[in-house]
Amino acid sequence: MMLRPRPRIGIYESSAGPSGSSRYVESILSAIDTDEFDVILFCRAGGPYAPRHGLTLEEVMPQARLRVAQPAPAPLSKRPWRAVTPAWLKLWSGFGQESLRLAAAFRRRPVDLLHTNNAGCEESGVAGRIAGIPRVLGTFHIDSRVDVAQRRNGLRYRTLEFVSNQCLHAAIAVSDATGREWIRRTRLAPRRVVTIRNGINAGKSVRSIDQTAARQKLGLPIGDALIIGGVGRLDAVKGFDVLLNAAASLAADYPNLAIALAGDGPLRQPLEQQAERLGIANRVHFLGFRQNITEVYEALDIFAMPSRCEALPYALLEAMTAELPAVASNVGGVPEVVAPGETGFLTPVEDHRALAAALKTLLDNPTLRQQMGRAAHHRVVHHFSEQEMVAHTIELYRRLLTGARATSTRIAA
Repeated sequence: MMLRPRPRIGIYESSAGPSGSSRYVESILSAIDTDEFDVILFCRAGGPYAPRHGLTLEEVMPQARLRVAQPAPAPLSKRPWRAVTPAWLKLWSGFGQESLRLAAAFRRRPVDLLHTNNAGCEESGVAGRIAGIPRVLGTFHIDSRVDVAQRRNGLRYRTLEFVSNQCLHAAIAVSDATGREWIRRTRLAPRRVVTIRNGINAGKSVRSIDQTAARQKLGLPIGDALIIGGVGRLDAVKGFDVLLNAAASLAADYPNLAIALAGDGPLRQPLEQQAERLGIANRVHFLGFRQNITEVYEALDIFAMPSRCEALPYALLEAMTAELPAVASNVGGVPEVVAPGETGFLTPVEDHRALAAALKTLLDNPTLRQQMGRAAHHRVVHHFSEQEMVAHTIELYRRLLTGARATSTRIAA
């Protein structure tokens, strides 16, 4: 008797290091049944993934290199065409070349379904169609409004974005707001988009050491210090400049107030300079990238997320699981997580005065902080389960493999 071959699932995720999308993929890889599916991970060389039983790693992107300085441009005589080629043609040409390169890689390892985690203006969905993959599924990990500088709002970029997303047979949005925004922006048929919200294993975030020990480990103030913390890449979209402005307005009333920022990125130096200008440099602690982020949450009193754009951030779920009240911008999928007045507060984006007022309410009331922290933990445990997130995703794989359509609905709450 001939055994029926397992359906082959290809997962594409190109992070050079740990990221929200790599964490999402790790959740799927940890739970997927390799007796049911043959799983291939298309990834970057030297990326965050390790070999494991039942998984084939296919490196389709070169290892990321640290750039110490920008190389000098080649002499004009060696590439005269670049001087006269319009920027839009370079963009489209590069997009096309990368799509063909990825399509060739996908053909080397044929799959029945490709789940790409670079949905947006990305080549992977186009490459999946060129390679003839029967079903291409994409997850929207970011909100389309992440382009806070409006560099990607021109017609030529938006055209590539449209083409990329129209190549998806189905799409997962990690929040309702993210799904609505991508449907609006790229004219996706709503029936092709489902919401499966990010989830975490809340049991992994239970406090392991007390607050004082956590602060000592990180070199943060102890004693009666009140510490507000933020976690994320130090770039404009995270809005940490807004947090520093809010902290400066609170500093006179709270001599024991400190700010801890965990993460690294291009705005590290500008944020340090801003803290100096505001006169709070001695209160702001830049912790850099932390491999063990749990110890950061354990050191905090309040979690702040003054982002200009978010889809549904893991950092917020982690902080709430660690029983921290959250003060966050009312953007993207954040209002689907924070219950105002119950687990924290929502404030208008860019409004440092409103942020300061919400923080002040929590700074003045330790009992409220504890109540909201417990409610936050309860909310994540009951509404943002990693197990449910993965189960719904794998069920969507099964439906797409049998030819069923995705339906426009929220299938995880």
